Amino acid sequence: MKRDPFDLLTAATLLATLLLIVYYIAVAVNPWMPLNPFPPARPGSLAAAPTPTPERTLPPTWTPTPSPSPTPTLPPTFTPTATLTPSPSPTPEPTATPTPRVTRSPYPFTYELTYETPYYGCNWAGVAGLVQDVDGNPLTGYRVHVWGGGIDAVLISGSFPMYGTSGWEQFFNNYPIKISGEYKVQLHDKNPPYAAVSEVIVLDYQGLCSRSMAFIIFTKNH
Repeated sequence: MKRDPFDLLTAATLLATLLLIVYYIAVAVNPWMPLNPFPPARPGSLAAAPTPTPERTLPPTWTPTPSPSPTPTLPPTFTPTATLTPSPSPTPEPTATPTPRVTRSPYPFTYELTYETPYYGCNWAGVAGLVQDVDGNPLTGYRVHVWGGGIDAVLISGSFPMYGTSGWEQFFNNYPIKISGEYKVQLHDKNPPYAAVSEVIVLDYQGLCSRSMAFIIFTKNH
């Protein structure tokens, strides 16, 4: 019985299709089978492809061109300005202040008067003193005139050496007295006519034992 060629072609096509399906299934199950022309890489066999090191290409020989050295710019010419130094002002010489002169006493003797406790204690009131030159040397023989309160006496310097070589003394009362301006004293020269050589001294008593003795020192100044 003669077959139709179209039947044979249909059967061949079906068989090829069946084989192709089987092939795909086999490749899907084992993609590394020899029949697979594009097998995938096996697991673990992938290695990082080394990154190719680019070859360093040296440039052609380069000759550096020297940069021109900058020409230094000179600063503008500096003309120093002379600083004027002030001339020192002359220090004015101090004007000499004239030393005040002590008015010369019209008498050749001056005096120093103090009030003290009597040499004898509080049961004595009076006046005593010394006569001396400008250097403190005693001068004896001078007359000391004491008057007032019923007294008019002339004493000689040196008659009471208990106060010093030129000591003199005049007793007034046996207790502290309180009398002001009553008793007076003046020094006279030791030679006739016994001129006064000091001013008159007025005594002032306060009724105190510590001031019962007026002590006068006459000093010759010229």
